[in-house]
Amino acid sequence: MPSHRTAARWRCVLLLSVLCSQPLASLAQQRNPQSDAASYALSGIVLDPSSAVIPGAQVALMKDDGTPVAQMIADTRGSFRFDGLSSGKYRLLVQAIGFRNTSIDASAGARSRAEIRITMPLDAHTESVTVGASDSAAQVSTEISANQSSTTLDRNALDRVPVFDQDYISTISRFLDSTGIGTNGVTLIVNGVEANGPGVTASAIQEVRVNQNPYSPLFARPGRARLEIITKGGTPDFHGSLNFLFRDSTFDARNAFAEVKPPEQRRYFEGSVTGPLTPGGKTTFLAGLNEDFLDLQAIVHAQDLHGPIQQNVPNPTRHFFGSGRIFHDFSANDQFWIGYSYERRTVHNQGVGGTALPEAGTDLNFQEHEINISYRHVVSTKWVNQLRFLVGHFDNRTASLNTDPAIVVQGAFTGGGAQADFRRTEYHFDGADIVSYASGKHAWNFGIDVPDISRRGYDDFTNSAGSYTFGSLAAYQASLPSTYVLQRGVGHLIFLEKVLGAFIEDNIRIKSNLSVSLGMRYYWQNYFYDAPHNFAPRVAFAYAPSKNSKTVVRGGAGLFYDRTGPGPISDLLHFNGVTLLRYILENPAFPATPVQLAGFPTSVATLDPRARMPRTLQYSAGLERQVTARSSFTATYVGSRGMDLFRSIDANAPLAPPYLLVPDPALGQVRQIQSEGYQKSNAIELTFQGKPSKYFTGQVQYTLSKTYNNTSGITFFPANSYDPSNEWARSDLDRRHKLDLLGSSQPTRFLTFGLGLSVYSGLPVNVTTGSDNNGDGVVNDRPANVPRNSMHGPGLINLDMNVSHDFALSKSREHAKNLSVSLSSFNVLNHVNDVTYIGVITSPFFGHAVAAQPPRRMQINLQFKF
Repeated sequence: MPSHRTAARWRCVLLLSVLCSQPLASLAQQRNPQSDAASYALSGIVLDPSSAVIPGAQVALMKDDGTPVAQMIADTRGSFRFDGLSSGKYRLLVQAIGFRNTSIDASAGARSRAEIRITMPLDAHTESVTVGASDSAAQVSTEISANQSSTTLDRNALDRVPVFDQDYISTISRFLDSTGIGTNGVTLIVNGVEANGPGVTASAIQEVRVNQNPYSPLFARPGRARLEIITKGGTPDFHGSLNFLFRDSTFDARNAFAEVKPPEQRRYFEGSVTGPLTPGGKTTFLAGLNEDFLDLQAIVHAQDLHGPIQQNVPNPTRHFFGSGRIFHDFSANDQFWIGYSYERRTVHNQGVGGTALPEAGTDLNFQEHEINISYRHVVSTKWVNQLRFLVGHFDNRTASLNTDPAIVVQGAFTGGGAQADFRRTEYHFDGADIVSYASGKHAWNFGIDVPDISRRGYDDFTNSAGSYTFGSLAAYQASLPSTYVLQRGVGHLIFLEKVLGAFIEDNIRIKSNLSVSLGMRYYWQNYFYDAPHNFAPRVAFAYAPSKNSKTVVRGGAGLFYDRTGPGPISDLLHFNGVTLLRYILENPAFPATPVQLAGFPTSVATLDPRARMPRTLQYSAGLERQVTARSSFTATYVGSRGMDLFRSIDANAPLAPPYLLVPDPALGQVRQIQSEGYQKSNAIELTFQGKPSKYFTGQVQYTLSKTYNNTSGITFFPANSYDPSNEWARSDLDRRHKLDLLGSSQPTRFLTFGLGLSVYSGLPVNVTTGSDNNGDGVVNDRPANVPRNSMHGPGLINLDMNVSHDFALSKSREHAKNLSVSLSSFNVLNHVNDVTYIGVITSPFFGHAVAAQPPRRMQINLQFKF
C-alpha cells in the first residue's frame, strides 16, 4: 500500500488538473511529448459495486513518480484507453460523482494486453486493503465481492479462449456447481436482472462471470448456481464487430455410435455495432444481428425385434436473433437506456437419438419479443438508485411428427409417435430497483427484486393417443405392456405466476484489513403459502492478518430458497380430476380398448398441505494467497444442506404385495408434491487464476466433492412411495472429482493460443427393472436390495484448443481495424464421452452407453473489429 502522504499527493495532483481552465473533455487522450515513439496502450472499464458500468468517470494517468501523463473521460460503456505510452509503470486515478476516488497501479508494455477492471466503491470515506501491486487482475483483496474463487471472462478473454459456436454461456458454465442449482435450472442474471437469455448477440457481451459475491442478498441463488452477464453499452465513436463461423464434418472425426460419418455443417453470421445518434455523444446506440444455420445429424443406436438399429437422422436448427438499444446520458452521471430484441428458432427431429427412433421425433418452433429498460440516477454523493426491468412475450410450440401411440421399450427403443404435442406461451415481467447508500464505514444496498411475474398459457395435448411402456423386448414381442398412459379433456390453461423478493445488505469496512457483509433476503411465490417464514439471512467476511499481508481469510454463509417454476403449477391446475383427465392403466391389453377405460378412475396432482418452499443452507471458508503480482491461489471448503426439498409420491399407491388394492378406489394415481427431501454436500475447491507469466492467463480449478440426497427434484418419485427413506444415495449430479482449465497464452506477437480442459469422474446410474412392479404408475422400480444410483457411470475427458492471429488493417490507434482469424479444435483427443448409460437390467444395452458427446470437431472463425 502507498503511504498516506503519497496518496494525498496523488489526490492533489488530480484535483489541480480538474480545476484547470481547460475542461477534461478537451484533454481526453493527451499524450506526453514522447508518445509518438511509443507503441503501448492501457485500456480498461470502470464499474460500480454491482458491476454496472460508470460512464463519464474521470480517469487520470500518471507516471510511477506522480508526474501527470494524460487525462480522459470514460465513454458511455465505462471504457477508457490511453495510447502511445512508453513501457513502464503507471498509476490510474479515477473519480466519479457518488463514488470513492480510486487509484490502482498498472504497467504498459508488450505483455500488458488485458483490459483493466476498476470497481469504484460508493463514497464511504474508508480505506481498502489490496494485496499485490502491479495489476488489478487476480488481486487478493478484503473487498467482499473480490473473492478469488470466482470466474470472470472479460471481452478480451472471450475472444482468446476456445468457445464452441460462440456460446459463451456454455463455456463458462463448466465452473457452475450443478448440485446447487434449483428447480428452474441455472439462474441467468443480465445487467443485474434475472432473464431468459442475454438479450444481445455474442459480440455485444462485455463480461461473463460465475460466483461473484456468492452470499449477496441481491440474488436469489448462491454464486455457483447463477451466471452473470454484463453487456456492452453505446459509445460516442463508431465501433463494431462482425463474425463468421464455419464448421463442416469433412474435417471432423466420426461419432462413436455412427456407422457412417454423418454430413454436418454450421454457418454462423453475427455482428454488433455501437456509435453516436446525436452530436456530442450524449445519445448512443447498440445494435446486433445473428443468423445461424446448423445442419446436424442425430445418431440412433437402438434395438427392436429385428435387431440393432444404427441410423443417422437430419436434425437441422435455424436461428435468428436481432436486438437494438438506445442510451442517453444525462448530467451528474444519470443514464437511461431502452432496448428491444426478437428471437426465432426452429428445430426438426428434436428428441431423436440414442434409443429414440426417427418416428418418435418432434418439431420445435420458438419466438420471443423482449423490451429492456434501465435508469440509473445519482441522487447525491451518497445515494444512487438503479432501476432495471424487462417485459417480454414468447411462444414455444412442440409438435409430434406423427400421431401414433408412443411405444417405449425400456432401454431398447422408443417408437410410434412422440405424443408430445405442447404449446407454451408467456407474457413476463422481471425487474429490480436497487438503492445504494454510503456513509462512513457502511455501504448499504436495499430494494425490491421481481424475478418473475408471468401470465402463462399451457396447451397440453400430450398422450392424446396414449403411451405404452414395455419392460423388455420379450414383453413387447408378447404384447404385454406394463403401463398405458392416456389423457382426455381440456388441455388449455392460463394462470398467473408471481415471484417477488426484497433485500437489504450492509457492507462494513470495520478496519482497513477487515470487511463484513450482513444481509437479508425475503422470498414470496403464489401457490405456496408459507410466505411468513421465507426470510434468508446472509453473512460474509474477508480478513487480512496484516495491512501488507499477501493472505486473505474469507468465509460466509447464507440461506437460499428455491421456487417451483411454472411446470408443477400447471400440473396442479391441469390434473385436478376435472380439467385434464389422465388415465394410468396397469398391465393393459395391447392395444387398449374403450372397454378398459370405461369407469376407470382418473389420476390427479395435489399439493401436500404441509409443503413449504425448499431451502438450502450454504457455508464456506477458505484462504486466498497472492502467488505473484498478477495471480492468486485459493483453497475453499464449501458445505451445503438442502432442506424441505421437492419430491412427488403416489399417495394412492397400491398396498403391499400383491399390489392390487389402493386406499381410494375412486382415484387412480394421486401425485402429491411434497417438500420432504434432504441433501448433504461437502466439497474442497482449489483455484489458481491470473497471469503468472507471459505464457498463461486464465484459471484452473479442481473440486473434490460428495453429495448425497433422497430426491432428484419435484418430478421425482421414490421406488416405494410408502418408504421414501430408501432413496438416500448419491445425488444424480454427484461427481467426486472435477478439474477445469480455461485460459490463453501469447508467447509471440504473431499467435495466440487458447486452451480448455475438463476432466470429470462419472455420474451415478440408477439400476431399474424396466417395469412397474408395484403398480404405482411409475416405471422406476429397482431390483430387490439394490440401492438407488448404485452403478458408476463413465467419466469425461475433453480438451479444446484454438490458435488465432490478429491482422492489423489500419495504423490509427484511435480508430483501429483488425481481422482476427481463429482455428479451433474441440475434443482434440477424440475421447469417447458417453452420456446416456443404460441401467435397465432387461435392456440389451444394460451397463453400456447408447449415445456420446460429439467427437473431435474443427471450427474456423473470422472476426473483423473496428
